[in-house]
Amino acid sequence: MPSTGIGREPARRRGPFRRTAHIGFRRAAESTPGTAPRDQGRRNEILSSASVILAGVIVVVGFGFVASRVINGEGGNPLPDPPPTAALGGADLPSGSPAPIPIGSPSPSVPPSPSRSVTPPPATSKPTTKPPFPGSIQIDASAVPGSVDLTAEGTSDWVHWGLNGTFSLERRKSGGFKILEGTPTAPRFKHALSPEFFRWTGGDPVDRSDGTTTGIRTCGTGNAFSISAPASTTARTLRLYVGVIDAKGELSASLSAGSAKAARSVQQRDGTFRTLVYTVTYRAPAATRINFKWNTVQALGDGCGGVALQAATLR
Repeated sequence: MPSTGIGREPARRRGPFRRTAHIGFRRAAESTPGTAPRDQGRRNEILSSASVILAGVIVVVGFGFVASRVINGEGGNPLPDPPPTAALGGADLPSGSPAPIPIGSPSPSVPPSPSRSVTPPPATSKPTTKPPFPGSIQIDASAVPGSVDLTAEGTSDWVHWGLNGTFSLERRKSGGFKILEGTPTAPRFKHALSPEFFRWTGGDPVDRSDGTTTGIRTCGTGNAFSISAPASTTARTLRLYVGVIDAKGELSASLSAGSAKAARSVQQRDGTFRTLVYTVTYRAPAATRINFKWNTVQALGDGCGGVALQAATLR
């Protein structure tokens, strides 16, 4: 009768490995008494080590899963939203994961250019302001030559007094009335006492004169003649032919603009007539006029002491 296999495992197909292992373990248990506890300890050690390794694998896998969800924004602690663009001046922020920031090669260090050192002015220095030009006047006196050509000397203008009477005045026709006499304020007289001759051509109202000794004069202290002429920033020269008799005369000059002034005096006694020429060189700070006063500072003697006026030229 065939065996029923009671007490044994039913017959089934087993792989060679399972059969061999089963037979081996059984034979080992049967053949070696007293070794079961030792084998059981080794199995426990193997299972313990496998458990530790399996736990480590589970921890690593779990950490990777959590980190993946955090990075992808699916976890329970997402990254904070970007600030509103209004707080950044309206600039749009990039979406998605930030791109890697390129790091360029370091640029060579450029030394700073040396700065120029400026030495401050001394604390005591103050800006200087140039004072305005006051003008200049210089008066020189000299003797009169025997003959004076008013046309040649007065290239800009010339004037002669007294040819045809007390208020007679002859001038350069093309002179433009540059030399002017002020309004007479004192008694005046015609004279013919000059030892010199004055001549001219191209005059008005008298066209020419081959030579005259005439002029005008006044008597008494304080009586004077006044004349004026143009002045500018260019130096000009005026010559005034004068006389004095029994008196002390003074010529004073001043500019209408500016503060320049000058004066020159002369004195003559014993009743003789003395003549001289005053050469006045002047310059003004602006276009203006120069004013002259030929005054009898003091009359001397009992006669008609005073000053006289013959001619004037301008160049």
